[in-house]
Amino acid sequence: MSMINIVLVSHADLGDALIRAAEMIAGHAEGLYSVSLLPGESPEGFGAKLEEALQEIEGQETLVLIDLFGGTPYNVAARQVLKENVECVTGANLPMLLELVMARDDASLSELAEEITQVGQESVKNLGPMLRK
Repeated sequence: MSMINIVLVSHADLGDALIRAAEMIAGHAEGLYSVSLLPGESPEGFGAKLEEALQEIEGQETLVLIDLFGGTPYNVAARQVLKENVECVTGANLPMLLELVMARDDASLSELAEEITQVGQESVKNLGPMLRK
């Protein structure tokens, strides 16, 4: 099984920051890419950047991790899920990215997409009620 690439698609520099944070915790990781929608950038310009990034890894298994469901990065990136060997998951957070980096050599692309969706949901906690018990 070959390594699954991870492409973070986000507003501003969120994807870059998530990659830096993940590497701070888990060490350097290969196959991580970030494509950012910058302030004032058109959807077409952003789409061209995403296409360019994906052409580098075309034909390889790729998980596109998107920051926000329904935003411009989502609208542009969601078209990629129609390609073979590509899965897209929204709601990007650090626990999801760490799980991807650590588990991507041991799971299929579809299994990873399901697994990180679960990790993302489980990582959101309301601490008040938990800590006041």
